[in-house]
Amino acid sequence: MLVLMFNNFDLKSQMEVKEMFYEAVPSRIVQLFNFSLTIFLMILVRHTPEMYYFLIPFSVVILATIFMKFNLKITGGSLTYKILVFSLTIYKREIPHSQILAMKFKRAGWGKKFVIVKNKKAFNFRIIEFYPKSIYIDLIDFANKYGIPISKTKDYLILERLQ
Repeated sequence: MLVLMFNNFDLKSQMEVKEMFYEAVPSRIVQLFNFSLTIFLMILVRHTPEMYYFLIPFSVVILATIFMKFNLKITGGSLTYKILVFSLTIYKREIPHSQILAMKFKRAGWGKKFVIVKNKKAFNFRIIEFYPKSIYIDLIDFANKYGIPISKTKDYLILERLQ
């Protein structure tokens, strides 16, 4: 009986789906600069209150982007992409592998990689500066496993060789 339980345990561990979590937090320096600029503009235009109808909502949006986070989860046969502000989910999309048309691997800036995941029904989403950096290898493995077409630009291939 002990042998049977051990064999059952092995079967369960083989059937478990491997989940991988990735997170990206955009650079907050630019948003802080823009927020301070809008506060400064509010002080400058204090004699024209009509400008507050534009500047106050604009500053609230900038303040919200300071606390924005992006999550990506690779599960058995799907990708789950989330956009969070504070801990509130603003956008969540789970895309099964059958809905993914292609993955395009490109270069952003001088030395950053990014991926565009093209979807049939939903918005395409960009995957850039997610941590850990093994996301690109895991996405290639995911695409190869489910037969999703991959395209890599020349610039991306150069970055791949350098790293």
